[in-house]
Amino acid sequence: MKHLSRIKSPGDLARFSNEELIELAAEIRTFLIEKVSKSGGHLGPNLGIVELSIALHRVFESPQDVMVYDTGHQSYVHKILTGRAAGFEKLRQRGGIAGYPSRAESEHDVIENSHASTALSWADGIARGFALQNQSNRTVVAIVGDGALTGGMSWEALNNIAASDDLKLVIVVNDNERSYSPTIGGVATYLSTLRATKGYEKFLDWGKQVLEKTPVVGNPIYETLHGVKKGIKDIVAPQGMFEDLGLKYLGPVDGHDIPALERALMQAKKFSGPVLVHAITEKGRGHAPALNDEAEKFHAVGVVDPETG
Repeated sequence: MKHLSRIKSPGDLARFSNEELIELAAEIRTFLIEKVSKSGGHLGPNLGIVELSIALHRVFESPQDVMVYDTGHQSYVHKILTGRAAGFEKLRQRGGIAGYPSRAESEHDVIENSHASTALSWADGIARGFALQNQSNRTVVAIVGDGALTGGMSWEALNNIAASDDLKLVIVVNDNERSYSPTIGGVATYLSTLRATKGYEKFLDWGKQVLEKTPVVGNPIYETLHGVKKGIKDIVAPQGMFEDLGLKYLGPVDGHDIPALERALMQAKKFSGPVLVHAITEKGRGHAPALNDEAEKFHAVGVVDPETG
């Protein structure tokens, strides 16, 4: 594994070309299948989050930027990229690494969690702490999915987050289609591309200001156009429910396309307030036995044959 052996910390990823990143992703999947099959663990979820984890660590600077995973069992690739690959020889065993984030293991693990729907509350609190300490150069990234958005605690946290438009907080929804199905089509792709462009936010503010200053007809025109735009969005894409909460939305993005993920994450990082990035991934990706497991996609396995599952 020529590329994986080069990873001692997330900063090492900056030296990889796009072609090398693709090869690295393949090596990580081979590594996960080999190690998790020997010890047991959450194989399917981590096979699906490889490219997303790589992109996150190339765009954000952990531990300066804080990453929190919901649920914690999606953090295997994060652990590999933060220099803990050797610990997988004894995954979930004495002398090895934990199957969930562990502050005792690394400065890159800020919280410890092992059940769903908790990370958004953590992220909200950490981001507010940074704001109170005037640490505007730090971003909190919450990676949620694999059922985490089915819990009410997540939605309570989203409601609180959306009420503060100055939090440096990026929410990444890892949608592996095990919770809900998004609508993806040509118009949805166009709208998400428009929203992801650098000048979109400034253009909206400018247009609103101009129309609202126009005597008599300006405000009605703005309200009409805003209503039409919102109606189209609610029909063709799932961002409506998030934007109704007050969150900016980017996506859906192919969760296995590293350059596309990096573009969306870079744009999210530049926003002044909370923003949600919607990534579509495939649970169990790259491992036929996992993909053929219709019920669980090898969500959690015991000791299994790495070839046949």
